[in-house]
Amino acid sequence: MGMPPEATEKTGLKSELGLVSAISIVVGVVLGAGAFMKPPAVLGAAGDSSTALMAWILGGLFSAAGGLTLCELGAMFPRTGGVYVYLEEVFGERTSFLYGWMIVFLFGPATVGALTGYFSSVFCLIFEIPSPYTPVVGAGVLSFVAVVNSISVKAAGKVQMVATACKLVPIALLTIFGLWMGNGKVLSASSGVSAVTTSFSVAVLATLFAYDGWAQVASLGGEIKNPAKILPRAIIGGISFLVIVYVSINIALLKVIPADQMVALGHDASAIAAQKLFGLMGGNLISVGIMVAMIGGLNGYTMTLSRILYSMGVRGQMPGSNIWSRIDKDSNTPVGSIVFLLVVSFIYSRAFDADKLSNIASFSNWIFYMLTFVAVIVARRTFADVPRPYRVPLYPFVPLFAIGGAFYVFYGMLTTEPMNGLLSIALTLAGLPVFWYMKTGRKAEPKYPRLKAKYAVTAVSLLIMAMLFISIRVFDFRPEVRVATEPSLAPFSYQEKGRLNGFDIELMDALGSRAGFKVVYVPVTFDNILDAVQNRHVDAAIASISVTDERRNMVSFTHPYLSTGGLALLVGERSPIRSVRDLTGKTVGVFKGSTAETYASALAGIRIQSIHSKYDMVAAFNQGMVAALIDDRPILESQIAAGKIPGGRIAEVLNREEYAIAFSGENRELEEKLNKALEGMKKSGEIDALYRKWFSGRSSRERG
Repeated sequence: MGMPPEATEKTGLKSELGLVSAISIVVGVVLGAGAFMKPPAVLGAAGDSSTALMAWILGGLFSAAGGLTLCELGAMFPRTGGVYVYLEEVFGERTSFLYGWMIVFLFGPATVGALTGYFSSVFCLIFEIPSPYTPVVGAGVLSFVAVVNSISVKAAGKVQMVATACKLVPIALLTIFGLWMGNGKVLSASSGVSAVTTSFSVAVLATLFAYDGWAQVASLGGEIKNPAKILPRAIIGGISFLVIVYVSINIALLKVIPADQMVALGHDASAIAAQKLFGLMGGNLISVGIMVAMIGGLNGYTMTLSRILYSMGVRGQMPGSNIWSRIDKDSNTPVGSIVFLLVVSFIYSRAFDADKLSNIASFSNWIFYMLTFVAVIVARRTFADVPRPYRVPLYPFVPLFAIGGAFYVFYGMLTTEPMNGLLSIALTLAGLPVFWYMKTGRKAEPKYPRLKAKYAVTAVSLLIMAMLFISIRVFDFRPEVRVATEPSLAPFSYQEKGRLNGFDIELMDALGSRAGFKVVYVPVTFDNILDAVQNRHVDAAIASISVTDERRNMVSFTHPYLSTGGLALLVGERSPIRSVRDLTGKTVGVFKGSTAETYASALAGIRIQSIHSKYDMVAAFNQGMVAALIDDRPILESQIAAGKIPGGRIAEVLNREEYAIAFSGENRELEEKLNKALEGMKKSGEIDALYRKWFSGRSSRERG
């Protein structure tokens, strides 16, 4: 086994982290994309908003119970390695090795790789960088994290504190202004998801993914001042803060966006909410906040997870232990372990599906969390004489509650994604042959030349980015076209299971294939969509946009791709209203920024209520807040057919309209490509086929 880990770590790693740094690591590692990405998923699984909020609270309670339990082991064994050390002390080397194997080859690279991929996509989206350069951006952000972590643990801790503070700004703005300006229903709001497909356990599981990372601060036990005192405070303080943040941002989002719309929008819900609160730039604000959150997550995970490989290297449990156990003299950090984690993470980010890997990794992590909770109970008997500066309060109820939470995670995973759960177990057990080899068949590790950390890390990073840049320039990639759309216009464009779908989306994808470009969709609220085109934030827009003279003064349009019955008047089945002549003195709901708003404004004697989303329009009508709706006929008919407007009927077709794709008048090359592709699809019958698919089998030329 070599030198005792306690001696090695006392002479190599410095105890420099205080309470503020430790709390910032907990918050920084956990608080990231989950704050923006998970609310729709939790809401969809829960079925209604009240149940979703309960799931967030229960997930926090499970995590807090786990943190309280884990801290007893942290106080007993205050050494760098965290869960790895605890499992070794209580259950032996084999169990700790399997945990370390899972962290090094599954959880760590998959998590960091997923964060890298998401950061790269958001970065390219904001700065309009073509997608082929995504690997370069990924390599760049990982290089930044590698250099910071290779300078010193204190430098990494300072970056973590700055990242944590900065990323709270967009969360705070969205939460405060959402609570203040929003007036939507918060409690008992239906998600619009069938009760057959909802599951409270799945909702809790989704929150635990968002909370995951709270235990990672324990792996820095050897680098924390007075760990017996600081570890429990850091974990519990960090989790308590996170529960408040998650619940608050969920309430704010519900006040701004109806529950069913939030589920439909999926990952775009936060950006759309920001647009409603702050205009078009709000989406960019949220995106910047997410990027900062990603940097904090990348930095925090690199700090903590690299120490697992370091601890395994110290114990001679891994091939190449001489590299992984080495502490750089200048930085006092395990540079080899840091570089290995980030290189493997980069490979994962380019080669694997991040969502699937994250689910598998989180499930595996909670298996070992449960073992640590059991370890506390076992250690009360087998390590009775070991000093415990900290003990779990309300023992044994808190550990048992944490164990129950872990079993609940297993239940949720194995009932919803059984193959992924079994695969996670299989990949973890694959470490056993390596363990047996290292125990019985390993030879003396070769010695490697020592390099200055900053030079080695910088050289590797520059080499990776240079190779990626050269490969991108050599290969031919299709250009990207950024297309704005409103993801709440079913059946034209809407979110379904986190992906855009609908007539307009399929049409635009087909046009891109014909014209030789990639379509990158940008969610924009309808009242901001033409501004986005006019100000060149996007290249084009498709969202059942009617062509009018007023709009032609702002943007240019392609040839029409659809002629419809235009606007229609929708009323209740028993309403005495037969036409717009009967609307005098009545309140009529219209979509803000639409031709319906313009049409209604010309009618005398009516009250107009301009509404920001189709979901809000339907809710206003169903709740009796408006007597009628004026909207696009296909959309109204689709909502009636889907049961969204029970008892609604079309009273009158008001006009005929043509839909076209909007673009900047200066982009004549794009205009030519789109018009040529449109004519080709019309001649081939593809547009008619799409229309029959999405609009009850009728031809696009039959409407009206």
